[in-house]
Amino acid sequence: MKWLANCAAIIFIIGLLIAACAVQEIGPPGKSAPPTPAVFTTGTQGAQAASAIAQARDLVFTGTQLFKDLADIGLSRMTTPVPSTPTSVACTDGGTYSYSGTFTAPSYALTLAFNGCRMGGYQYVGTYTLSGTPTNFTITLGSGSATFNIFNFNSSYTVLLAYLKANLSFTMTGAGTLPNTACTITSTGSINTFDYFLLDTYTMTFSGLKSDYTFSTNATTLDQTTSITANGSFSESWAAQTKSLSIGLTNFQVDRVKLNATAPPYSEDDTSVSGRIAFSFNPRSFGFAGLFDVVTQTPVHYVYGPPKTTNVGTVVINGTATAQYTAGGSVDVTVIGDPTAQSYINEYTLMKVSDYAAMEQDKPPLLGPTSLSPVTGSTMAITLTWVGPSGTSTSDMDLHLKYYNTAPPPAAPADPIWHLDWHQGKTYPGSTGSCTDPIGIAFSDAFDLDTGHTGVCDVGLDFDTTTGYGPEHITDLKLLNGYYVVSVNSFSLHTDASATLYLSVHIGDNIFGPYTATLSAADGEGTDSASWFRVADVRANANGTVDVLAPDATVDPWGH
Repeated sequence: MKWLANCAAIIFIIGLLIAACAVQEIGPPGKSAPPTPAVFTTGTQGAQAASAIAQARDLVFTGTQLFKDLADIGLSRMTTPVPSTPTSVACTDGGTYSYSGTFTAPSYALTLAFNGCRMGGYQYVGTYTLSGTPTNFTITLGSGSATFNIFNFNSSYTVLLAYLKANLSFTMTGAGTLPNTACTITSTGSINTFDYFLLDTYTMTFSGLKSDYTFSTNATTLDQTTSITANGSFSESWAAQTKSLSIGLTNFQVDRVKLNATAPPYSEDDTSVSGRIAFSFNPRSFGFAGLFDVVTQTPVHYVYGPPKTTNVGTVVINGTATAQYTAGGSVDVTVIGDPTAQSYINEYTLMKVSDYAAMEQDKPPLLGPTSLSPVTGSTMAITLTWVGPSGTSTSDMDLHLKYYNTAPPPAAPADPIWHLDWHQGKTYPGSTGSCTDPIGIAFSDAFDLDTGHTGVCDVGLDFDTTTGYGPEHITDLKLLNGYYVVSVNSFSLHTDASATLYLSVHIGDNIFGPYTATLSAADGEGTDSASWFRVADVRANANGTVDVLAPDATVDPWGH
């Protein structure tokens, strides 16, 4: 079962983001959308609209950019001669892809196979095909039951944000190379994604969504401006909840200027959004439905700390609702006629008002390896990735989680209530019974934690990678009171001399880490301390709070 995580899944992300186009037609824009802008009477309604628009902005911008980045990989291989057998290429942040194909002037036919290829916070696994000319080509992600899989990480690859699987095709037309370029991307297809912050599976449908993309660089200041104008529709449905969403976009434009006072890397940007966007929510109470006209009066100025904050920005919706971004990163939403402002500590909190899977990148910042004060949260997710020397990786690292129903646990060698890793199947602690996967998650190994057992697994290993990079990932949907021990075993280094580990522990909306270590020995899950890394201990308290602690040295990481 350790091969499970390697399946080709990762697909989709790409198309999805980019498009906002969707299937459930609410367009062409204006055809089925309300003829006049919606009327806000309360600050709550204004906040729901601001939340939905902020996510739509990220959906259009991040999705389109991701999609273009994938296309640029193929574009870079549209040169002659084209190898008839697969030729391997190293990726920016680790991993590889291979390409091969033919050239019959003026068209190319290429196949690109991605093997843990890491670029820009994404890890790609799967195959896509490309056909056409350098100024007009089509890319198909996945084929039949085989999906193109995308793991969406934070920039340091320590937090798994979402896992996307897609069967989707898109076209890119246009011309231009850096520092200036312009193109149009149109996508059609479906994507299934599991969001590790929303803990649900979302089905997204794209139907010919068109995104006009331009990129330019100021020769004097070196500021980089990206402008995307989207027209079309996007829809999604929730697996575990009876919710759905449709969005229609009419000249919905997102502008982002990366500011460069001296030299890269860029640490600040100004972002604007404008145009018309229509939302339809089911149930209606989930968000404020209607047609919104958006105008940015003052661009939102983002400062990438950490943490990411804002210090200015004003966005007006339908002339009556104002989202004011303030110093320190907070957002205040006001509506004419309602004296009560709706205040949010940051944009991430605002987005949760009407939250849907939008590929937004504004996630909570890492809090450090341990908590200075207790946090709240009823779920836990643990992400492990790793890399070998020189950016390569063949090794097999294993993630382990032990649970004690006492806090703190008794000193070793006391046995835990359960010990989750790669090889016990799906069962109940201390029993031979079996449990089934929750909606949207495919566990390779898991436990049902309910008293009397409901038959549905509550905690499990949902990714088990055996040949490098990861991820290995544990999701706990029911964080019971007690004490947890998080550790990693170097099962096998294969051809690597060592493996450097990167981890995070995610409690509710709080992310702890990064945790890093380098292991130069392997013991196949033995008791050699040089082959283990004790990551952190987690204590879930009876009052609902959770402490993330430094490892208790009296508790060993091995044993079942």
